[in-house]
Amino acid sequence: MDPLRIAILDTGINPAHRQVGPVAGGVRVSWIDGRVRLTGNRRADWGDEIGHGTAVAATVCDSLPPDAFTLLSVRVFGRRADAPPHCLAAGIRWAVENRAAIVNLSAGVPVGSDPEGEAVLRDAWIEAGEAGVMLVSPRSGRGSLLVPGSLASVPGAVGVEAEPQLGYGELARRGKALIASPWARPLPPLPREKNLSGVSFAVAAVTNRVARLRLADRLPAGTVLRDVLLSVVGDGPAAVRTPVG
Repeated sequence: MDPLRIAILDTGINPAHRQVGPVAGGVRVSWIDGRVRLTGNRRADWGDEIGHGTAVAATVCDSLPPDAFTLLSVRVFGRRADAPPHCLAAGIRWAVENRAAIVNLSAGVPVGSDPEGEAVLRDAWIEAGEAGVMLVSPRSGRGSLLVPGSLASVPGAVGVEAEPQLGYGELARRGKALIASPWARPLPPLPREKNLSGVSFAVAAVTNRVARLRLADRLPAGTVLRDVLLSVVGDGPAAVRTPVG
């Protein structure tokens, strides 16, 4: 069986990091003179200069059998960690074209902030879902709903919210919303509070769970990803939870 291919749209991945699993390659998506440009012939194109994407990848990889999956590094963010929606859309389409089974997107566009950008990103997300790709991204951030994570009707997609009261890797539900821990994978001896954190790591924790369910054949064709995830987690931060490891 071919390894499960997981695309991570972020700041790139450092494949030499001790917590990162196998990386099959990647691409850099840039916005130059009003156009999207893709480059991916060298590791320098899709490598990570600031560490955020690598930390996300470490959470995605946690406890997965190293021979059962491989990562695709889709570098959509630079040092400023922002990108036009057109770049995010191009990264999603590249992941689909390169046979990703799961796409982990660490960002989104606030609803109402950029109608044209929202439409471009929404179309790419819907196309990926209709192609059978499983999609994980933040549902909200800084008090705003985000596109594409708030598009609950997209096949195979799930939006995630962060809950700081959850410990690393823990998932829970709040009504019909899926919530997860915003803490990055522990990196001893660095204290948790000194490590990276945020909704990106909640998304990564959910991607890890999706990968484990997929590898265990618990996500047959036609299943609603969000419903499956909600069925295997507890209610709220005080409930019994399901850790990553």
